Amino acid sequence: MKLKKTIIGLSFAVLFLLGGCSKQEKKATSALTKTQVVQKAKSSFKSGQVIQSVTLGTDTSNQVALANTTFGGKTTVYHITNQTTSKGKTSSTEEWVNLNNVYINGQDTWYKADLEKLTGHNYADLTDAIMNNHMITNPSDKLVSAYKMKKSKKDGVYTYTLTAKSTDQALMKKAAAPIFDTTAQSTNQAKIFSQIKKVGKYQSMNFKAVIKGNKLSTFNVFVNMKLGKLMYVKVGQSYGNFGSHDFLRVPDSAANAKDLPTTNTKKK
Repeated sequence: MKLKKTIIGLSFAVLFLLGGCSKQEKKATSALTKTQVVQKAKSSFKSGQVIQSVTLGTDTSNQVALANTTFGGKTTVYHITNQTTSKGKTSSTEEWVNLNNVYINGQDTWYKADLEKLTGHNYADLTDAIMNNHMITNPSDKLVSAYKMKKSKKDGVYTYTLTAKSTDQALMKKAAAPIFDTTAQSTNQAKIFSQIKKVGKYQSMNFKAVIKGNKLSTFNVFVNMKLGKLMYVKVGQSYGNFGSHDFLRVPDSAANAKDLPTTNTKKK
């Protein structure tokens, strides 16, 4: 009788353990189709980081204009570190941009100015190029059809990689235009970029988007061009760190900036 009770007790214990295990089991996540992944890649974003670059070069040297930008906030603001590299030397500037002004770090003093007068582009141009990037939020049918997908799985989470190559002229121009229009750091540089955009020969373009789980993780686009017989041009835009700067704001030290002094070129 004692043995029978022991067996019954063990049976209940086993059933209890099995029941507990079944509750803890997670339903396996099924892989997304390419169509579903493309839809995930289209998702809008509130904040993140983007690096925009324009490279002009030959076989022996190159010049690079680069804007490393974090963006976000209730009303989007942009924190930009501009870099220009030429002949092995690099110069950099720091600035904040909001709806009203650009704030420039003058080392010991912050200055404010009109963004368009300073660089040739305005807040709306910047927002259109970064926040409303149609290559991400509304890709053309040609781009979507060119995408090839690879997937991997780690710890139950799928990572999907979409890649595409294209030589479609309209698509390349559409991708390059906002980069040319918003990477310039002066009005003179803006004029040069505008000319390159018009007379350069568009050759090829590469896209890459990575979706981890159900969210866009990174997005890159690079357009390759020729300028004359010897010079090449490469423009690029690389996104990442989505959702990392939702509460970004212009710091008080910058917001309390002085007006940027203007140079009077008139002869007295």
